[in-house]
Amino acid sequence: MSCAGTAGSKRCTLAELQEILASVGDFQSKAGGSASNVGRALASGFSTPVQVVGTRGPDEWGAMYSSAMRRAGVDTERMRVLPEGFTGRSAILTCDGERTMRTFLDPKVSTRVEDLSVDDFSGCSFVFLSSYCLYSEGLLQRAVQLAREVGAKVVLDLASYEVVRSYHKQLMEVLGGGGIHFCICNEDEAQMLLRCAEAAAAATPAAGGAVADDAVAAAGYPPDSSLPAAVLGLLLRHCEGAVVTRGVLGCVAGRRGGEGLVAVPAVPGVAVVDTTGAGDHFTAGFVYGLLSGQSLERCCQVACLAGAAAVRVVGAELSPNDWQWFHTRLHGDLAGDVVQDSSAAEVAQVAAVVAVELLGCYALIGRLGRGAVYFGSARLAQGSPYWSRAVRLAERVSQLLGSPVWTGGGPGMMRAASEGGLRAGVPVGGIRISREAGTNVLTMEDYLPAGAAFTCTYMPTRKVALTDAGARQSPEQRTAYLFLPGGLGTMDELFSILTLLQLGKLGSALPVPLLVLNWDGFYDGLMALLQAFDESGALRASEVREVMVARTNDEVLEYLARFYDLPVPDPEPDPIDGDGDGNGESPLDSAEEPAAAAATDGDASDVGDRLRHLSTDGAGPSPSPPLTAVAVAAADVGRAASGSGSRASGRASGAATPRSAGAHAVSAEEVLHRLAPRK
Repeated sequence: MSCAGTAGSKRCTLAELQEILASVGDFQSKAGGSASNVGRALASGFSTPVQVVGTRGPDEWGAMYSSAMRRAGVDTERMRVLPEGFTGRSAILTCDGERTMRTFLDPKVSTRVEDLSVDDFSGCSFVFLSSYCLYSEGLLQRAVQLAREVGAKVVLDLASYEVVRSYHKQLMEVLGGGGIHFCICNEDEAQMLLRCAEAAAAATPAAGGAVADDAVAAAGYPPDSSLPAAVLGLLLRHCEGAVVTRGVLGCVAGRRGGEGLVAVPAVPGVAVVDTTGAGDHFTAGFVYGLLSGQSLERCCQVACLAGAAAVRVVGAELSPNDWQWFHTRLHGDLAGDVVQDSSAAEVAQVAAVVAVELLGCYALIGRLGRGAVYFGSARLAQGSPYWSRAVRLAERVSQLLGSPVWTGGGPGMMRAASEGGLRAGVPVGGIRISREAGTNVLTMEDYLPAGAAFTCTYMPTRKVALTDAGARQSPEQRTAYLFLPGGLGTMDELFSILTLLQLGKLGSALPVPLLVLNWDGFYDGLMALLQAFDESGALRASEVREVMVARTNDEVLEYLARFYDLPVPDPEPDPIDGDGDGNGESPLDSAEEPAAAAATDGDASDVGDRLRHLSTDGAGPSPSPPLTAVAVAAADVGRAASGSGSRASGRASGAATPRSAGAHAVSAEEVLHRLAPRK
């Protein structure tokens, strides 16, 4: 079929659409549309929570659309199904990689101003709008208004040069309203925008000449700039930023605030099969970059690569293999197209999955915000000695810091901390793994709010994400790592973070509190183990200075309040449940004074002798080594916490370890010093 004279995008009647389809023979049917393609790419390719807002008909085409969007992970609850009419359809003809579009939109199912409400945008940080909304009078203006009401940033795509030409006045009114964060267009749309602006300026004598030159000068670009620079100058009068796509030449972008003009080339060596959806995937990549706080140049790089992935296939929907191609190039070309070794290909496949999962985790963290991260056993569920204390701790910490709560999203201590955050009314998020220790079923529990959890295939992905959820990047962020009673998985996460601290690789721009909850002496054995490391020379006590050991919830609250220079909350007894007595003491914290004196004044030559003196006061058989280790660490933690000569160090934030007369959290370094054998 000849493509001559058919380029561009125009509206047509249903009869014309059917005539076109009848003339081409076989064709493929795909769910799509500009905004839908962007949303689907963000959901399936970048694991970003997306909801689509609009209307569709009750026909099979509408049902196919909704089903396809849900399969991609897009929330369609805000897609209204009207009782009559036809779902919008478009015939897309491809010739030599370029496309011609003819679109039928039934007036009976077009989204109207009255169809939108503030609830459609509630909870969204970004709203993507296509200028095709101008087909329905007032719709684009209403959507921008509602987005501003909920504090969402609007990304506007100019859609097509026909839309720009036909609705230039309305488009400039929307841009002039100041509600557009970023504007995206291609060179055809950019040229039409400038041409219409010049025509409007010529028709208005007071304007005094070409708007394009004035706009370029206002943006700091010379009057003889190229087309992209000229249109960027015009758009930057009204928007925070703008980007012009240039096909095989890549893109050019600009943003207010000093980054200047950024030009990024297209991805080389990509054979163009079909350009349908390429611009939409470019937009999805660019929006993801904005969501994740990337630089303007990095946003453009991700966008160009996403657009390149789209032109390799027919249609506007990428398969999992196509997204794998994208992510292996975005995060390091482990295999590429020339890998022959099957083991290397398997590694590349795993790497691609990990990359996608990390993107999903980072998107969730970016949406909910960094906060207090709780680690703990999946086995210690409701009814354990620690359940109520964990719930109340998370509730009180949330009330103090006002920060989100993050956990592994599973059962046990993770659920307890999540419930505490929910009671306090802060955002609660979970980075899940498909199976937790001690459970026989997938732990996709329903206690978290919708869209507040992400499930990882691999443990390292979850560890990295939970660590990032507590990393402070600005003084306004109040984060913490809190280790509740736990087993092997909790220890894995604790020692991972301790190692990052030891090597200076935590990735946090500012210090982060790290507290171990030593309720009823649960972690006395851990303290004894660290002391053994210190004694052997494998660890320096100063390397665990950042680890604070607390026996009660009050000690945690006091330490965090002083760390972040907040009012110290009123003390309250820890909740009592299970077999725990709620006082936070270790089994031998209440040992008689002679035992304490033995610990202070004894001259035992090795740690074992000191442990026996502490736990038995020299009478009767010595307890087993595990019990002895627990007793000593607990006794010394108790004395370090209540003694007036605590050496716990001050923090880089300026808040010192509490020195009140009552018990308080102490540094693990202090504990190890008190456990050190006497010479």
